[in-house]
Amino acid sequence: MAKTINFKQMSIVMVLIGIGIVAVIFSEHQSEKQNLLSQTVMPQIMTITQKQLISGNLYPIKEIEVKSAIPGILEMYYVQVGNRIRKGDQIAKIKILSEPSQIENAKMNLKTSAITFEKDQLNHERDKKLYDKGIMSQSEFEESSKIYRISKEQYEYAQNQLHLLEDGYIPESNISNVVVATSDGVLIDLPLEEGTPVVERNNFRDGTTIAMIARLDSFLFKGRIIENDVLALKKGMKLIIMPTSMGDFQTKATIRKISPKGYWDQGTMKYDIEAVFTLPDSVHIYSGFNATAEFIINEKKDVLAIPEVCLIFQNDSTFVNVLQDREFKQRWVETGISDGINIEITKGISIGNKISRSE
Repeated sequence: MAKTINFKQMSIVMVLIGIGIVAVIFSEHQSEKQNLLSQTVMPQIMTITQKQLISGNLYPIKEIEVKSAIPGILEMYYVQVGNRIRKGDQIAKIKILSEPSQIENAKMNLKTSAITFEKDQLNHERDKKLYDKGIMSQSEFEESSKIYRISKEQYEYAQNQLHLLEDGYIPESNISNVVVATSDGVLIDLPLEEGTPVVERNNFRDGTTIAMIARLDSFLFKGRIIENDVLALKKGMKLIIMPTSMGDFQTKATIRKISPKGYWDQGTMKYDIEAVFTLPDSVHIYSGFNATAEFIINEKKDVLAIPEVCLIFQNDSTFVNVLQDREFKQRWVETGISDGINIEITKGISIGNKISRSE
């Protein structure tokens, strides 16, 4: 009886051992299968876009230099860099360097011109009466009128000169020692220090810049692109502008200029481009900000693609490792465009294949 029990116990033990061995083998098989599958990726249908980046800077489209109509010394500024101003706002005051001799000469010129003007005015009034009676010819009256007008202008000029030297402005004129804004915008630069000499603006010289005003709602991206990519750009094409210092902020710009002339830079021909864009009031950009512009060189939709790291390069051919019967077998493939992460596969594999992630 005891022997029968021992035999039955041994049989049960043997069965349990067998089940354990089968379970271990099955588990190892499943583990090996899972391990192989974890090393694979499957081709997917996706859109692949090739992009190119251009480095450049951002500048206001409109920058206006404010200059003085009279010479002198910068006495003081009424504003600070960054102030928003409107046309006509006072920006700076110019101290006119008037010597006593200049003022005396101006007073003497005013007295002389006043005497001459009074005399010519009386002559013109007398000649007009004679002309109205038909005693004076038309040519003689026209000559008298000419002399009167010249005398009047000389008298007014002498008045204005003295007023400018003594008071710093000319009445009923835009000529003043107070420089005003010529446009709405933001002051981006006040280049002078108090006490700096100021040269006036006229037909023969540009004059000294007192201030720089910019419209900060419209900006210009300026950059250079290498010759290999310049043919991909066209006027009116959209770019994505990404200011370097503004995190995730980006905006669209439109190309308005592509220079037809290239510049040799670090062994490569490069071409200047300009793109314009506008900003909402809530976004503020300073002139000269570094930025990157992104544009699409090529794009294909609904193509079969795999991660580019799956490729194996041998000589002039390209292969991938495909999982077949629990083994990786090398297979030739033909590739298309790549975005640097995923690459198009035009021949060699299908969507159901399992591809090794690496060689």
